[in-house]
Amino acid sequence: MKSNEELLSELKKELNRIGSTNRSEYDLLKNNDQVFSSTISRRLNLSWREIIEKIGLKPERALLPRDAMLTELKAEFERLGSFTKAVYKEKRDKTRFPYPAILTKHLDMSWAEITMSCGRKEPVMFVADNVSDEDLINEYKALSKDLGKPATISELTSNTIYTYEIYRQHFGTIGELRQACGFQVKTKRAKPIITKEDCERELKTIYKKHGRVSFNELKNLSTISLSTFFRKFHTTKISEIWDEVLSDKKA
Repeated sequence: MKSNEELLSELKKELNRIGSTNRSEYDLLKNNDQVFSSTISRRLNLSWREIIEKIGLKPERALLPRDAMLTELKAEFERLGSFTKAVYKEKRDKTRFPYPAILTKHLDMSWAEITMSCGRKEPVMFVADNVSDEDLINEYKALSKDLGKPATISELTSNTIYTYEIYRQHFGTIGELRQACGFQVKTKRAKPIITKEDCERELKTIYKKHGRVSFNELKNLSTISLSTFFRKFHTTKISEIWDEVLSDKKA
């Protein structure tokens, strides 16, 4: 069993990481290997406020009002050189700025709304070569770790620095994204996976009968959804898809 000194030392480190001495926020955001506040209070026979004072921290600091906080955050994001939640969480000035989950709750704003208010441009739009599967997987894993469970579509949409559409273009469904991240996924029944080769075969068949059809014509002729084509070819431009397929056909 840890000594009281070790327990208090670890508590102080954890509260500094979270960025708050609020008891309920500690219980919500603490790492799984840390004990609950009630356990610490019982063991030391002290109130939470007395424990906080004992480890040299200030009881539950008051956060700045919304407008003032956003002004301070803008300067902090400039100092960090990034609007990503992971960078903010690890490198923020923990004496002035709270943990991301506390911040979004305090401001009643999503992470995307906060960063947009602080000067971030529109959500990153999809470009075939500037967003990798690994970028998206890392962001989804980090968000899910913060939440303590695989993020839902709405949670991902509210927190991603990209857009949910980019995730759809790369992975299709939230289930496929979770599988790529190594999470267990419950499925009602196995569904056939459409590969890029299946898409190419479909397009070549259409080309033989109808030529190089337009977006709307393809939508009516193909048995494969357009979103699947976009996802497999990593572009939303039908002309670029045709260029790749026909170039391969000539080769």
